[in-house]
Formats: sequence, C-alpha cells, structure tokens
Amino acid sequence: MRHVDNLTLPDTSAIAEEAFKLTQEALSHYTFDRNEVYYTFADKSIVPTFLTSPLSRREVDTTQSFQNLHSETVRIFPAFGASMSFMRSKFARDVNQQNGGIHILPRVGLSDEIRLQDVQNCGQANVGIALGINEDEQFLRLLLEQKNLQFASIDIAHGANAATLQVLGKLRALGVTDGVILGNVGSVEGFLYAYWLLKLSGFSSCIIKVGVGPGSVCTTRINTGVGVGQFTLLEQIYRVRQELGYEDVQIISDGGVNAAGDFVKALAFSEGVMMGKFFASGSFEENVLVKDNGQLIGVHLYGMASAMVTEKRNYIEGSQQTLKSFHQNAQEAVRRLREGLQSAMTYVNSSTLGDFRKNVRFATNSHAAIIESGVH
Repeated sequence: MRHVDNLTLPDTSAIAEEAFKLTQEALSHYTFDRNEVYYTFADKSIVPTFLTSPLSRREVDTTQSFQNLHSETVRIFPAFGASMSFMRSKFARDVNQQNGGIHILPRVGLSDEIRLQDVQNCGQANVGIALGINEDEQFLRLLLEQKNLQFASIDIAHGANAATLQVLGKLRALGVTDGVILGNVGSVEGFLYAYWLLKLSGFSSCIIKVGVGPGSVCTTRINTGVGVGQFTLLEQIYRVRQELGYEDVQIISDGGVNAAGDFVKALAFSEGVMMGKFFASGSFEENVLVKDNGQLIGVHLYGMASAMVTEKRNYIEGSQQTLKSFHQNAQEAVRRLREGLQSAMTYVNSSTLGDFRKNVRFATNSHAAIIESGVH
C-alpha cells in the first residue's frame, strides 16, 4: 500500500503482475483464429426472420441497465456521446432529453475548474466525464458529489494499460465500486487485461470501451498500423465474455458508426455505443459550426488528439473534416437511432435488447451487396 494525496492506494505493480497472470490463464481456456478477417459494420447485415406477436416498433424496450458511480441501477438509451472538445454541456443537455442518451464530457485542454463547471452546467441532465490517469484527489471528490454524474470514463488511447491503475486506485479509495468505464481496448487480450485491472482494483462491476482506430477522424490505424475492423473485434470480445462467464462486465463499442444501422449492429455485441460524428449537429459548440447568414450549413470536426499533437508537431492520431450532412440537434440524432433500433428489433422477433442479442444473426456482404444496400 502507498499514500498519495491523503488516500491509501494499493500496490499498482502487484496488481499489474497479477492481472497479467490472470489474463494469460483466461487465454489458455479460450482459443480463437488469430488470422481471421476482421470485418467492419458495412461488411455485415442483419438477417430478417419473423415476428411472432403483433408488436409495434414503439412497444419494444430500447433501454439498457448500468450501475452508475453511486452504485445505483440506471436504465438509459444506450447511446454515448464521445468525449470530444466540441461536445460540451450544451450537447449533454440536448442528448439526454427524454432519456435520450449519456454524454461523456471531455477533459483535453480543460482545467479542473472548467470540467467541474461543465458537469454543473448540465443541470438535471445525467452525464459522464472523461478522466486522465493523473487526476487530483480534491477534484475527484468534488466530481463525485455531483448527483447527475453517472459515469467516469478513463480516457486514454490504450486502456489495457497498467498506468490506469493510478486513477483507478484513487476512485476506489474514494468509495467508488461501479460506473467506471475503462478503455479503449482493441483485442481479446486487451479486454481481458482491462477486466482484471478493474476487478483487482476492487470494482464490483466493470465497463470496458472497445475500439482502436474506427473513428472517422482518428488516424491511428493509418499512422501506426494498429487496430482491426470494429464488427469482428466486438464479436470476438462478446464471445469470449460469454464463454468465460464474465457476467460482471459490460461492453461499450466506440467508433465506426456512420448510420443508425451501424449503431444497431454494434448493440448486437455490446451494451452501449459511443459516437461523435453521427451526433454532428447544432448541439455542438459554436466554434465548430459553419454558418451562412446565420444558417447552419456544416459542422467542422477534428480528432481529440489533434489539439495536443498539433502543438507537438506529431500528427499521429487526429485528423479533421467538415461535414455538410448533419442533424439539426442531438435530439434528432437520437430519434433516428431509436427508430432504427426499434425497427431492427421487430425484424428479429425481439421486444428487449436481451432478446435482440440472442436472436440476431448476421450475413457477410459481398462488394456488390454493400453497393446494393445504399441508394443507387
């Protein structure tokens, strides 16, 4: 044990070593083809089956249960806003209207005072917040006093990383046992290691964010060669979770969503889906909105790494783009997600997300089938 900022923290090196051993042991009980093709959401489609009851799409239950930071069970629409600097309290309020989803407020380039103020500026809207690995104890204490704060997301590029034990230890020492999201991971090995970092740190429930490089403004795969297709990655991790019986961990898919159908496909293998580009709308911060005579005509996006790497002249994991196709506000984006999910569930005889995951079956698309699926 060690003492930091008046907190008694565990021996991180011992936890890291034990997590590695348990990961290796778990892998010995699970075999998978390391040379298989990794598919994206566009490569796969849901096979429609039947509907055994006269169920309207408006009657299906599209909510998902999570344990929050206060160890309470919350049911939410499982859409998470990505912790991008142009998605702040305005977006968080809009996306959370009528149980519309949860936004993870950003941390990059913001002082602790501003980050706390962002949570408070959300009013009654439920939100999460992104944390780094070197957070101040008093700042964490003040955050945990905010009743509308539901989740804390450890926000680093490579979440299967022993360095996260620093902030995990502080949260645990402050009494947190649930509601912590650790990520991102990009493999079965990374998922298992992140799981054991959380469990050995003393968390009762675990949430792990999955996805390395699928984001539309993330260039990790291009510039580092690291990362695999999001659909197959989710499928693999979901399968290993089921086969090994890890019932105390949930998955959030992060990245790769270009349409509501991608959101639906991701939920076949996850409990939540994180998005940035899909939410592009007038609910974003004013500095990224492109207007002509006061009318919104576009949204300028850039990867979260960009703000920092530009100063270092190290363009590794961020890019930028201007979208001419966007939603008027976050509520409109959520409506499209919800309606797409509701319809998909009725296509596979499901009234709950649990049923959906049991019933859904996928087919692999040919190149011609991918073209056929769009307007042509």
